[in-house]
Amino acid sequence: MNQKEAEFEKRKMQINREDLIERMIRLAPENSLLEVFPGIFIYQSSKPTESQISVLKPAFCVIAQGSKDVLLNDELWFFSTCYAKSLTIDIR
Repeated sequence: MNQKEAEFEKRKMQINREDLIERMIRLAPENSLLEVFPGIFIYQSSKPTESQISVLKPAFCVIAQGSKDVLLNDELWFFSTCYAKSLTIDIR
C-alpha cells in the first residue's frame, strides 16, 4: 500500500468512526444505557465513570470514542479507539 492509499484508508476509517459515533448518540442520549436488541447494549457517558467491581458474561465491546481502563485480576488493560484487544476465556 502506498502513502496515498494509506492516507485514503486512514481518512475512510475516521469518517466511518464518526458515523458510528453519530448513530450511537442518536440512539442513546447522554449518560444512558440502552438495550437496542436483546443482549445488545449501547452505553454512552460524557464523563469518566466510577470504578466498579463486576462480573460480566463474555462480551464484544466497541469503544467508539474515548478510552477505558479495565482491571482484570491484577492486570490493567487500556482500551481505546486506536487499539484492538482480543481476550478469550475457557468455557469448558
